[in-house]
Amino acid sequence: MKIALKVILFGIMLSLLSIHAGAQEVNVPKDSLQISVSTQKKVLSPKKASIYAALFPGLGQVYNGKYWKLPIVYGGYVGLVYLYGWNSNNYNDFFDAYRTIAKYSTVDQMSQADKDYLNNLFKIPYWNLNNNPSHFGSFKNQLKSGKDYYRRNRDLSIIAIAALHVLSIIDASVDANLFDFDINDNLSMRIDPMPAYFGHGPQVIGVNVAINF
Repeated sequence: MKIALKVILFGIMLSLLSIHAGAQEVNVPKDSLQISVSTQKKVLSPKKASIYAALFPGLGQVYNGKYWKLPIVYGGYVGLVYLYGWNSNNYNDFFDAYRTIAKYSTVDQMSQADKDYLNNLFKIPYWNLNNNPSHFGSFKNQLKSGKDYYRRNRDLSIIAIAALHVLSIIDASVDANLFDFDINDNLSMRIDPMPAYFGHGPQVIGVNVAINF
């Protein structure tokens, strides 16, 4: 009899516990899990975006999910690297040519090998030292000007590449900072006319600007 009573009491306790647990389940809002999940937002780190962009061009934009900026970034790099290569090649040609002709004061002092080298390098009839030896001075000045011109453009190309790299890092950092910036319909600005009276003179019309957040 005692055993049966214990079993009955144990069953009653289990029933009460199950009812209590069921009551707890009923009191929990059905969409509580949905609310906690929906309120979670993707967080981007400006520091990471900057580091990625510094390590490899465009990687910061990929981290921010701004894939549409990749053609702009890589297009800028390709164009600037091409300009650097073009100016560098021309600078090397003009530098070697000027170094060759700078050894001489007149065309008569030049060896035939140096004349042929310069004539074949540029292939400009006006500067052909075999046919127009009197143009030696102007040819020499043009070579010096060309050397300085392409050296300056080569250096500017390097500066432009560095500037583009810095801009890509700044762009990645700004995008990461503004990723979770709240922009909704509650942000608005309203401009209305407003009468104003300053105590002396007639009443004037002013402008009232209201910004809602």
